[in-house]
Amino acid sequence: MPVRPFLCLLLALALTASASASASAQIYKTVDKDGKVIYTDKPRGDQPAEAVDLPPINTLPPENADNFPEPRQDNQQEAINYQVNIISPRENVTIPPGQRDLGIAITLNPPLAGDHWLLYFMNGELLEETRDSNIVVQDVFRGSHTLEVEVIDSNGNSLGKSAPVVVNVIRPTVKQQTAPTPKPKPKT
Repeated sequence: MPVRPFLCLLLALALTASASASASAQIYKTVDKDGKVIYTDKPRGDQPAEAVDLPPINTLPPENADNFPEPRQDNQQEAINYQVNIISPRENVTIPPGQRDLGIAITLNPPLAGDHWLLYFMNGELLEETRDSNIVVQDVFRGSHTLEVEVIDSNGNSLGKSAPVVVNVIRPTVKQQTAPTPKPKPKT
């Protein structure tokens, strides 16, 4: 037997023996001069001490290792199907000329898990990848736009997608003014 494992075994036996000896040590109850009750394993010789009978320590037999479930692998993780709904803006809403930004808000059921992300799309192009259920898109161009939100896991797998919502953005049209045609001065 090599020396190092032997020393480890010897140390483990010594620790186990000292722990069991301290667990079975006698406990004493004493009362000091102020009437305060003190429990100790080493009573002072100048104070009367009475031995305390302790109930046995609660112990349980070890659990059989065959009863434990198999550890779950990452690829065995249960797939979560999310219900994603865009609640703002509503379908076919018209964004007026003075409103430059477009707020998008969603509801999500169940709540977003730690390694899942929300992808916000406008006209099929990614706007933002975030964990927030509300975003603001700035300076949306005029015209009709289709909004969608998708939930993905850390591997990029789709776990849920909203129904598309169409919004109509109105922007003022600035007509270019033509240069005035010069008029000849009237002859006087």
